[in-house]
Amino acid sequence: MRLKATIQRNLLFFKLAQAVEKVGKSLYIKFSKDFVAFGANHGIGDDPSEGGGGLQCWSRLPAGTLFYGYQIHSNSNDEINIELRAEDLLLAMKSATNSSSVTMRMTGRTADPYLTFVVTTEDHLGNARPITMDIPILKILTTSGAEDTHAFDEPGIDDPDVYIMPPQLDRLRNMLSSYKGLCDYVVISANLQGDMVFTTSNGDILDDRDVPSLTPPQAHASSSGSRRGGGGGNEPSATEQIMRRYGEAEKAQVETRFSNLFNPPLAEAPQRNADGTYNSKRDELKADRTINRPGKFDSVMIRVSDLQRVLQSQNVRPQNVICSLLDNQSILFMVYMRDTDNATLVYFIPQAGCI
Repeated sequence: MRLKATIQRNLLFFKLAQAVEKVGKSLYIKFSKDFVAFGANHGIGDDPSEGGGGLQCWSRLPAGTLFYGYQIHSNSNDEINIELRAEDLLLAMKSATNSSSVTMRMTGRTADPYLTFVVTTEDHLGNARPITMDIPILKILTTSGAEDTHAFDEPGIDDPDVYIMPPQLDRLRNMLSSYKGLCDYVVISANLQGDMVFTTSNGDILDDRDVPSLTPPQAHASSSGSRRGGGGGNEPSATEQIMRRYGEAEKAQVETRFSNLFNPPLAEAPQRNADGTYNSKRDELKADRTINRPGKFDSVMIRVSDLQRVLQSQNVRPQNVICSLLDNQSILFMVYMRDTDNATLVYFIPQAGCI
């Protein structure tokens, strides 16, 4: 097998590896003639106490957005699937930051393969100074082995309840920094009126049947976040209702809410027949939700550490981020990258305790 390429000057190849590295210790890469795919799962060789347990990160991009002079050949339909340590690849990235060129090739024998990077820098006289770095490949996967590797599967939510574009990732990072030491879990709630709420939790999931529907937060003049403790008045606040469902944080209860966010249209709108009926009960419920109850919140509880890993995608300079949420089950973040023909970096997180 043969693999050789020169990495584009924007170093997106390394930036993707940096984002995926936060998910798992092992990084899986699929090279093919037309595209390159990255994948990682938290839990493959990782310490479960660090969080995760189902968190998956995946991306697939045209090879031309990452490399030029790209050459690949193998007996497996010109595909090469490898597993390596993400931290080793990041060492090469640090050396390549101020380089004039970076070439990559596969070297060594099948039993002892490497992904070799030649990083060329210039001294103060303008003379080229190449540095060679050999990254050990832990495993070369066969075609069947790659098909059995969950990290290569694109994650998704078949029928989400809510699509919403969250605030800028750096704002969410600042928000999470204020949660440090307060909780291990966060409840993310969103509706179809542009509202998104983040609430601390100690991880207890209570019986959903005893919880009234969440009331939408009051609209704000602009998309902004605000924090507060438990609500007052006769009616339970959104935070109180979320806490009845997911438990209260031991040290403090913090809610951060954002309003006037954008809700992209649902991927599959409910199909209505000529007689006014719907094709399925699910379509009927979705239409009722969209038309009559757009302010209803859907929620999912995840580890704070998992959300922090998602926010590392800021390294790829996202153009847009879309969040899809399935109530009480899972959440998906689709990070659209600039100058990549709408390629995405996808994070899938099941609700804590659901795996």
